[in-house]
Amino acid sequence: MTDGGEWSELFQNPHIKNRGISGDTTWGVYDRISILLKGKPAQIFLMVGINNVPKGESPESIAKDIQHIIQKIKKESPNTEILVQSLLPVTTKYNMFLEHTSRWELIPYINQAILRITKQENIKYIDLFSFFVNNDGQMKPEYTNDGLHLLGKGYILWKEIISPYLKSK
Repeated sequence: MTDGGEWSELFQNPHIKNRGISGDTTWGVYDRISILLKGKPAQIFLMVGINNVPKGESPESIAKDIQHIIQKIKKESPNTEILVQSLLPVTTKYNMFLEHTSRWELIPYINQAILRITKQENIKYIDLFSFFVNNDGQMKPEYTNDGLHLLGKGYILWKEIISPYLKSK
């Protein structure tokens, strides 16, 4: 999801770098995060895990992987503020990305497991899920046209949610 956002444009800030990769998993982030940490970023907004769902991973396993990423960031760039974002809801409405969307009921459990990890690690957790979810537990249709990825309106809402957490340069 992160990859699809034009974050420096949305925030009108060229210092904001988007390092999301479409289709990335927790292991992919873990394997490449050291390269990003060499720049000693002031903040990292982390959202990862939805692409682990088709692999059959449990919420606890996904959260544990995120914990390893957090610990690696803390070790290699101790002054970087880490902000972990919840996973977004998905919807089966469009009958697309079924490997992700057919297991939509897992996402709240994954988010609960991530929240527990952020509390253990004493870092910020940003709940995006509750802003995007409808009464049926799936993504509100105005934010997606494929059930998984966001439309521009969704990125604008995401920006509004995380704006208060962004440090100014």
